[in-house]
Amino acid sequence: MYVHGIRRLFRFPGYVVDKITVGGRIGQVFLRRDGRCRLACPSCGAPMAVNREVTQTARDLPLGLATMVVLTYPAIQGRCRRCGRTATIHPPGIRPHARATDRLMRFTCRLARSMTLADTGKLLGVSHSTAYRWDRAVLADGLPPPTLDGLRILLIDEKAVRKRHGYVTLVMNGENGELLYMAEGKKKASLQGFFDRLTPAQKTSIVAVAMDRAGAYREVVKAALPGADIVFDKFHLIANYHALIDRVRREEWRKASAEDKDVIKGQRYNLFRHPWNRTGKQTRDLMALLDVNRPLATVYILKDALRHLWDYTYRGAAAKYLAKWCRWAAVSGVEPLRRFGRSLERAEDEILNFCKHRITLGPLEGFNNLISRIIHRACGIRDLDYLFLKLRQESLDWLPQK
Repeated sequence: MYVHGIRRLFRFPGYVVDKITVGGRIGQVFLRRDGRCRLACPSCGAPMAVNREVTQTARDLPLGLATMVVLTYPAIQGRCRRCGRTATIHPPGIRPHARATDRLMRFTCRLARSMTLADTGKLLGVSHSTAYRWDRAVLADGLPPPTLDGLRILLIDEKAVRKRHGYVTLVMNGENGELLYMAEGKKKASLQGFFDRLTPAQKTSIVAVAMDRAGAYREVVKAALPGADIVFDKFHLIANYHALIDRVRREEWRKASAEDKDVIKGQRYNLFRHPWNRTGKQTRDLMALLDVNRPLATVYILKDALRHLWDYTYRGAAAKYLAKWCRWAAVSGVEPLRRFGRSLERAEDEILNFCKHRITLGPLEGFNNLISRIIHRACGIRDLDYLFLKLRQESLDWLPQK
């Protein structure tokens, strides 16, 4: 078959197209060595003597209806006359170990960003494992290293990626959303690995770190960044308070009479909802519950009061309001609420630092949803290094160049 200009699609320096055949969904392109180009040593550039030639194949981009295009070319083994090195020469743009062209691997990486690896492989006519290896190789070679200079704000959180408490620790640049680090586990060593990579100058530039109240992370950050402010994430604190409400609800249900149990039953999420998110029936059910149960009414009212803490701009005013809220909790008569108030008093400095830096883990929490989608799309992740590459690709909105 001859098509005018089709040979221009297969330009490999040092090689010319000898023949192209297309039959159904399979296309074959036969290359031969250009006799006008000398065989040069990849180390010193001196001429090489040919030892032998071996015919090899590599996959290339689809061509029209031919979804499976195979390049057949002579791989030439030569010996340098100057340095004595022996090397095998392949056409530029072909990765011999992958048996594929660079452009096909980059195309696979683009597809794998929005498709499962199984569907990507099916589209290109390769196995799931081959699509995975190509995607991983392109990401490992093309993604830029994390930018650690000029960091000011860090976001630190953990995310469950496997069953049975399989967690990873994540560190994100709080200003531009770049994922900087990921390590297995959620202990001190998991986070310490990130700070071990930073130089003293890079540590000095960091002014604030947002995290939840995990004691392991807090100790590591205080030791590594003594000059940085720790900011406890308000969304985690609200989530902790929701867990307290649920604990009180369960305790009250166990103590309630049969009649009151019917009122408490099914009210879990109703106690968490904002007023504007409730229907009329949900509001009536909630009011009936608060009328018959004083402890639940108390924790519900203080829930809305706690949210106002983060409305303050000035630290002094926020400190007064936090002290007032903790006094309300102390005299509430609800023991879980009293313990929660005492825990806020101990974390006063980290909570009030929000007034200065106004940062939360919101960007990283949104990123956690992306992690769940990537893991679901891949039907589980066993290679955490590959997961980190995929997450960095998303955080940088990066695609390989064509």
